[in-house]
Amino acid sequence: MGKKKKCPECPAGEKWAVPYADFLSLLLALFIALWAISESNPSKTEALKTEFVKIFEFTASNPVEKESDVHNKYSSPANANVDELEKLKKLSITQQESIEKLKAALDQRENNIILNLPARVEFSRASVEIDSADVQDFLKRIADVIKELPHQAQVEIRGYTDNSDKDPKRNFDLASKRSQVVADYLINRGVDANQLIVVSFGDNYPIMQDREDERNNRVEFYIRVDSSDVKAKKSILDKIEKLK
Repeated sequence: MGKKKKCPECPAGEKWAVPYADFLSLLLALFIALWAISESNPSKTEALKTEFVKIFEFTASNPVEKESDVHNKYSSPANANVDELEKLKKLSITQQESIEKLKAALDQRENNIILNLPARVEFSRASVEIDSADVQDFLKRIADVIKELPHQAQVEIRGYTDNSDKDPKRNFDLASKRSQVVADYLINRGVDANQLIVVSFGDNYPIMQDREDERNNRVEFYIRVDSSDVKAKKSILDKIEKLK
C-alpha cells in the first residue's frame, strides 16, 4: 500500500494572507457601519451588519463549481438534496457566528465608531523585537491599508503582556515599548505618525485564561472615526471601496 501524501504547507511568506483577508473583511464592516450611522438609524445598522455577513459568507462558501462537481450533483439528485440541506444548515450556523463576531468588533461610543481589527501581532515573552518575516510582511500590508485611509481616521496600537513578571510597572512599560515598536515600523513604511495612537494595557485584558500564557504578549489594532464627521466618513467609504 502506497504512503499517503501530506498536504503541502503554505509557503512561509504567505502566512499573513488569512489575517490580512480578515483585516479587509472588517474594513468592509466599517464601511457598512459608517453608512448606517450616517443615516442615524439603529435598526438599519443591525440589518446592514446581518446582510453584509450573509453576502460575505455566501460568497466564501460558494466557489465556482468544477465540471466534475456539477456532473456528480445532477447524476444523484437525492444525494444532492441532502447535501444542499446540510450545507444550508452549516451556512446558517456560520452566518450567526460571524454576525456575533461583527457585533463584538463594531462599537459606537459617544461620537466615535471603533473597529477592533483581527490584526494581532504576537511577541515572544519579554521581547519587543519584530523578527518574524511573516509579521514583517503582515505589517507592510497593514501599513498600505492605513495609508489609504483619510487622515481623520486614527489607528490605536494597543500593547499587552502576560503576567509572568509580577511587576505591573515593568509590564506596562514592556507593553508600551511593543506598541511603539509597531508604530515606528508603520511610520517607516510611510504611515502618517499623526494618525497613530500608542496605548499600553500592561498585563490587563489577557486573551487566554492562563494570564501567564505567552500568547497574551501581543499588539492589537483599532480604527477610530468621528461618526459626526460626514466628510471623513465619505472619504473612508471611497477608500475602502477601492480596497475591495
